[in-house]
Amino acid sequence: MSRAPVRICDIGGWTDTWFYQKGAVLNFSVDLFSYIYLIENRSQEIRIISDNLGIQTIIPDYNSIEYNGNLDLIKAGIKILEISKGLDIHIKTEAPPGSGMGTSASLAVALLGALAKIAEVNLSSGEIARLAHILEVEELKLESGVQDQYAAAFGGVNFMNIDYPSVDIEHIQITESKILELEKQIILLFIGPRSSTEMHKAVIKNFKKGDPKTLKSLEIMKDCAKKMRTVINSNTEAIGKIMNENWNAQKGLHPLMTNQLIEKAEAIASESNALGFKCNGAGGGGSITILSSIENEYELRQKYLKNNFTILPCKLCFEGVKSVEL
Repeated sequence: MSRAPVRICDIGGWTDTWFYQKGAVLNFSVDLFSYIYLIENRSQEIRIISDNLGIQTIIPDYNSIEYNGNLDLIKAGIKILEISKGLDIHIKTEAPPGSGMGTSASLAVALLGALAKIAEVNLSSGEIARLAHILEVEELKLESGVQDQYAAAFGGVNFMNIDYPSVDIEHIQITESKILELEKQIILLFIGPRSSTEMHKAVIKNFKKGDPKTLKSLEIMKDCAKKMRTVINSNTEAIGKIMNENWNAQKGLHPLMTNQLIEKAEAIASESNALGFKCNGAGGGGSITILSSIENEYELRQKYLKNNFTILPCKLCFEGVKSVEL
């Protein structure tokens, strides 16, 4: 069995991409996990079962793996590590798909951790993160930055200097009091799944044509990651200010970054004097990290519930991918 966390509040996100190249990101791993449970089935069949999605697929043998949109991420992990024995693979994700919290990267990292155990291959956390990224962008030809895989592999609060696809990761030490403070004041909203495909296309198009607003927004977001690194153990007002600066710049990338539901969530946060607000991941839906003021946290949670928003549990996670034999 293997598990890996997801991440939230990716300050500097969008600058960890192939088209931007030299970026910076600071993100927070949280204890919503992706799980992989592997059982050798003494046949040639590979059976993949998504427990929470209620879907499955059967591959007669390793040589008949093909990508058809049905649990392809798992098939790619099997292929990249050349696992030819028969397996039953159960997968479960606690973070909703399409939430913008790096769920697919978390699942890929957990998968590679488990498959490495089966194959008796020793992979470091950094090697698992690198392979998980290769799995998505080279094997499956998907758009993916590099921050999510490293957050899932290492856990914790991380600052990443990026020279795509290389990542120089710095594990940020935060005090116990700051951990407790953040865990009380962070509200994690899920507003429904979204696809980031159109956003990626739109932002890349703007970047390639040298759109000044897009280029300026990316520079601001990279700078926000560097500033967050220096203030993480200071007062939460400073943290919230950088979240807001990053979100305002992110909205400048393209109008697709926001919508009526996000604007409603932002208005409720503003009315309750929240300190910080940011859509996780690419934006445009999925999930939102809100940093409430300490005195208004309960009131703000109640407002979101009364307005039919979903609040996800959220504790900081300082452990990365973990694989064990049962």
